[in-house]
Amino acid sequence: MLRKLSATTAALALVGGLLATAPAEAAATPSAITSVKATPGPGAGQVTFRWSTAGKNTAAFKLETGLTSFSKSRSSSLPTSGRNAKVFTISGKSRSWTMSAAQASAAGASVASANHLYFRLSAVNGSATRAYPRLQAVLPKAAAPKAAGSPLRMGSFNIRSAKVDGGPRWLSRATDVAREIRDQNPGIVAIQELSPGRADGKNKSTTGSVRQTTSLVNAMRSVGAPKYRLVRETPYVKPGVSHGSQGTRILYDTSRYTLISRCAEKTGNRNYSTSCSLDLPKLAGDGRNAIRSAAYARFQDRRTGAKLWVASVHLDARHSGSLAKERVYEDLRARQIKTVTARLAQVNTTGDRVVLAGDINSWQNNKGGYRAHDHLVGAGFFDGANAQSKVNLQYSTINHFDTRLSPGANGFGSRIDVIMVKGSRGSKRFVNVMRPVDSSRPSDHNMIVSDLVL
Repeated sequence: MLRKLSATTAALALVGGLLATAPAEAAATPSAITSVKATPGPGAGQVTFRWSTAGKNTAAFKLETGLTSFSKSRSSSLPTSGRNAKVFTISGKSRSWTMSAAQASAAGASVASANHLYFRLSAVNGSATRAYPRLQAVLPKAAAPKAAGSPLRMGSFNIRSAKVDGGPRWLSRATDVAREIRDQNPGIVAIQELSPGRADGKNKSTTGSVRQTTSLVNAMRSVGAPKYRLVRETPYVKPGVSHGSQGTRILYDTSRYTLISRCAEKTGNRNYSTSCSLDLPKLAGDGRNAIRSAAYARFQDRRTGAKLWVASVHLDARHSGSLAKERVYEDLRARQIKTVTARLAQVNTTGDRVVLAGDINSWQNNKGGYRAHDHLVGAGFFDGANAQSKVNLQYSTINHFDTRLSPGANGFGSRIDVIMVKGSRGSKRFVNVMRPVDSSRPSDHNMIVSDLVL
């Protein structure tokens, strides 16, 4: 009898052991998410997400965000997570969720940044996950500018240097560039690639020839806009000294603004001056011809009396397919923009508003980062692209003279041209000035315009 009981006990123990080591039953797959829509708002900096699903076998929803595009597909060349990736967990019973301004900021899309969020929604049930198949993007709701203040229509325009080969020559485009500026009627424009060299692009003395800088002023007159004047037309460095780009210039409407900086055109009787300019850092192995200059000046609004500083920048243009090398260039662009903001902080002793605009030669979805822009936002600058009214934000600000342009895959184009303001929040309107089909573009960049209230 004892032997029989022992055998029975042993058999039960064996069965118990098998049961204890059996694999757990797989979690049931959640119902498919059939639609997802993101809408800016309701408050500034917020986003509301809404989706549809039967909701079976769904314990929670997972919203993953990033500042660069990403994919979970093994066949995709995209990374599995975006830069500054965040995951937000939402109740499985919900069919909508509002991301707060603080959450959007933590995800890298503060209201000041004009960054859009790439996002993907998934239904989760334990270890089982079912994602909505399409990656999407959304820009949090814009902040309203203050009701009263000094209005400024600020522009930025990389007009392509007369010295650059390829594409239509400068003298055939100068009038078109002038018309583009005239038609937008900005108060101040940050210009890039407006060289103090010859307007015909020849690498010869400017004696007896017109400078590209002067030719733009002449073109403005020819299209009926003689009110516009450049802060500087002559070189920033002594003739014969090796130097890179001197094309950052500032054009302003003399009927609306007074130049109050002392921006001398000459040094003695020589046609050059370092006034209202500064040199930017270069890489250790670069020669002097890699040095770029930035321009800055102080203005006063003739009507309101408001004073402001304006800077025009054109950061290093190099890029690389190597992620490590691209990060080196991003670090350089960050150092260049820090040099500019440090100079502005040094000269701005009375706490005036500051507007910095130009071609920063990077964009949010750049795999190597967006470091110059990140620095500006961190230093208190507001990106005018996150305006109450946005025009053509779905297109890139660079066009390469292409006749036909397509919108960005997720609804946003690459903005390598920016208008940033410090001391003021919000923008009434932002325009990426372009037509999707245009066989005679004035430059390989589009002009951008932002209506600010200082």
